[in-house]
Amino acid sequence: MTLDIESQKAKSQLFEAEKAEPQLVEAPESEPRTPVALVTEAGSIIGRAVVARLLADGYAVAGIDGRSTAVLGKNHVSLVADVGTERDSRLAVTHTLDTFGRLDSAVLLADIGGSRALHAPASVAEGEHLLARNLNSIALGIQAAVEGLSLDGHRSIVASASVAGLLSDPGNWAYHASKVAMIDLVRSSALTYAARGIRVNNVASGLVRTDTEADTADNHVFGRDFSRRIPLCRLAEPPEIAQVIAFLISPAASYVTGTTLAVDGGLTASAGLVF
Repeated sequence: MTLDIESQKAKSQLFEAEKAEPQLVEAPESEPRTPVALVTEAGSIIGRAVVARLLADGYAVAGIDGRSTAVLGKNHVSLVADVGTERDSRLAVTHTLDTFGRLDSAVLLADIGGSRALHAPASVAEGEHLLARNLNSIALGIQAAVEGLSLDGHRSIVASASVAGLLSDPGNWAYHASKVAMIDLVRSSALTYAARGIRVNNVASGLVRTDTEADTADNHVFGRDFSRRIPLCRLAEPPEIAQVIAFLISPAASYVTGTTLAVDGGLTASAGLVF
């Protein structure tokens, strides 16, 4: 009888293969989605720092401002719009979705400052404009963002309240009132939309160093003198505010909502001592 060595070897290999445990073959991982953020007042000192930080963190960013701003790469678009109006607030969200296909987070910056004392002529009319501008732009921004945030995204919103919502100065009543109102707007919004998985927070920044050509000698003197009231003895740098905003909109802050986080060098912790 002639043995078919190759046939027997093949049968043996087949038998061993059948005994072996099945091997799981992992499917190749899909490319992670690029998170998308909308930033209003993107041309402001803090706005520019936030845009730069988010781009560095791997976000695609839609920057919204009342004036044209520079585009900082393929993942950055700029839109000129007035976010103090409902139409343009919704347009900003629509533009972001049309461009990038999704929206994970919104950073809502609004900071028209400076109001005169109540006894000054036309003070109330000026105050009404400031209140409407600072508060309504955030309310409209939250309203539009809530409807546009992607269901599978970070679903986070951060507004800018300023320490003016936690402290007060003489005369500047309307500005302070707008920031106090903004803090409770954010609290209420956080409670309203928590069940939808949307987080809403505030950053209350202290005085920020600008170092622009528009700065006057008086501004520099004021900044130097005011720094003596700050425990860290200096004004904030714009990237320091941007880093905190980037944290709050990120998944790293997934259990943080309804809060106002002071980024002020210890100013609001102080009893007013001069350092």
